[in-house]
Amino acid sequence: MDHQFNVAEDFLLDDSFLGYCIGINENDVQHWEKWIIENPEKRPAFDRARYIFDTVNGQQGRLDVEVNRFRSLLQDHITRTATDISPAKVRAFPRWRAAAAAVLLLATGSAGWYYYETHIAGKTTSPTAIASNDVLPGGSRARLVMGDGTEVVLDSLNPNGLLEKDGTRIGKDEGKLVYDGSATSGDQVTFNTLSTPRGGEYQLVLPDGTKVWLNAASSLRFPTKFTGADRTVYLTGEAYFEVAQQAAQPFHVQLNNGLKIAVLGTAFNVMAYDDENTVNTTLVTGKVKVAQPNGKSVVLLPAQQAILEKDNQELDVSDADIDKILAWKMGMFEFDDDDLSTVMRQLARWYDVKVTFEGPVPDKHYTGSIRKQSTLSQALRILKTAGIQFNIEGKQIIVEVK
Repeated sequence: MDHQFNVAEDFLLDDSFLGYCIGINENDVQHWEKWIIENPEKRPAFDRARYIFDTVNGQQGRLDVEVNRFRSLLQDHITRTATDISPAKVRAFPRWRAAAAAVLLLATGSAGWYYYETHIAGKTTSPTAIASNDVLPGGSRARLVMGDGTEVVLDSLNPNGLLEKDGTRIGKDEGKLVYDGSATSGDQVTFNTLSTPRGGEYQLVLPDGTKVWLNAASSLRFPTKFTGADRTVYLTGEAYFEVAQQAAQPFHVQLNNGLKIAVLGTAFNVMAYDDENTVNTTLVTGKVKVAQPNGKSVVLLPAQQAILEKDNQELDVSDADIDKILAWKMGMFEFDDDDLSTVMRQLARWYDVKVTFEGPVPDKHYTGSIRKQSTLSQALRILKTAGIQFNIEGKQIIVEVK
């Protein structure tokens, strides 16, 4: 098969390679990353094909594009620039092969290559340079603070689990932290705090059976057993809840700004990061009430979102894009007309990096998908197709948009 990939055009004809360029098909990404290591002599044609993809795709202001859509963009690019192509140079190719060859001529000629290197790729986008200073994606990482102040790094939790002073057993089951309060004794309430770092996420099963997915740079404070009239937990950051139904004991999520979310049995997402301009509560199933300290409240129905504007404390309800909001839980970043600052804040939390903008942040918006298991350079390569230039310096990303 290797002999078929001698020039950039050969790669652009391959659906799997286009899937790799798009970056959201894990099998394609793994295949081609392994393939190019095993076939280093193909690197020039491989890189050139990838640059052509980035050039054509980057004209759309998107972070990704489907294979068929890319072919349409490619054909459109050829149509718009046909006067620059000598018919004799493409006459021998079939229609699609001619299109690929035409873009090859446009994007890899001396003038076109200079334009790409200077205005699209930037000074730090060579694959070799990026790979030598890459940042791995986040993973399942968290720290637990027990009732007596003991801190436990959960990456290295003893297989036998932990035992709280009130008798609660804490164990791990398929990567989740699971609380078993069946042996608890006494009336004193003991609180634990589960915290994820930047670049970490974790799953938790509370003593009542409620399931919690904790996103990066977040924390949840909760009792080792629920007593009294309600079940209250305290959240900073972002989490998704699947609440165990107990009609006689409603479930409450308390946020730092005083906002309280009350539910009976439901699934919902809360995004309450300090560095975001809004606090968003999104209902998937069931029914929730979102209440402000001033007494104002709203009741959400499935697929609705309560948005609290931090600057004026206005609380509004709108329809929600559930797939986009829950993408983080499914291993993806999903953007839909999001501004650049929003995009970079999400990446910064997941890759545990600092983002610095050179000059004013451009008023540009982006749409597309990025796999959370991509390395930082892979994620930034996808962003680059939408016109974002970057430089990785240790744990810092310097961003400039042309």
